[in-house]
Amino acid sequence: MSRDLDLALRMVDAADLVTAAAWSPDGVSASLKVDGSPMTDADVAAERAMLAALLHESPDDGFIGEEVGSSAGASGRRWIADGIDGTRFFAAGATTWGTLRALEVDGSITLAVCSSPVQQRRWWAVRGGGAFTQGHDSSTARPIHVDTSVELTPDRVACLPRFSSLASDEQQRLERVIGGRPDEWSWNQCRVAEGEIAARVWFAGDLWDHAAPSLIVEEAGGRFTDHMGGRRLDTRTAIYSNGRCHETLLEALRPA
Repeated sequence: MSRDLDLALRMVDAADLVTAAAWSPDGVSASLKVDGSPMTDADVAAERAMLAALLHESPDDGFIGEEVGSSAGASGRRWIADGIDGTRFFAAGATTWGTLRALEVDGSITLAVCSSPVQQRRWWAVRGGGAFTQGHDSSTARPIHVDTSVELTPDRVACLPRFSSLASDEQQRLERVIGGRPDEWSWNQCRVAEGEIAARVWFAGDLWDHAAPSLIVEEAGGRFTDHMGGRRLDTRTAIYSNGRCHETLLEALRPA
């Protein structure tokens, strides 16, 4: 295991201790941010736990988190964190949420970890080294791969936000290309990486939402772009796919 991957996993371990202790199946109190999205105390505490571990292990690296903001570094490396991805589900007492962590080196994502402590699952990837998953109670990691289907059907495509929340033109474009309403998967684009679905389309998200899963899907043999066909992480659009159906989705969703 590389030093960077070991550090990333230990930082996520620190976040998992915070989030698993704060989570309850009865729900967790949340406040609304300016943009209307929820935030809990655990979102902030998880990112602070990861930042503290980073400052102890590699203080010259930069850091940016959804809730705690950015800290400049001098190494040309930046760690990107989302303390709780899927805060709505966390606050509602659902199990479908997790922590995202990625390492960016000279503008390129080189390492990624996604952890779901209540589901006892973890996914990770290193650029050029493939993608893997592991249960928290198992010492055996296994490689993961996207599926090989070309056909797009409603049960093989998910979207975020939920289909009913999309603008009417977004709904129409998505329905036309997949032949109906997409499946309502609640969370986790690693399902694309594991071949459970062919694609997931986002009409939302920011740097910390897409940095880690974009690499995991790519290293599992899939493809990531925004709706313009570029690989930026901050356009608030994204397509995660097995690669085989990507151009079809991109043609339908690319803005005029």
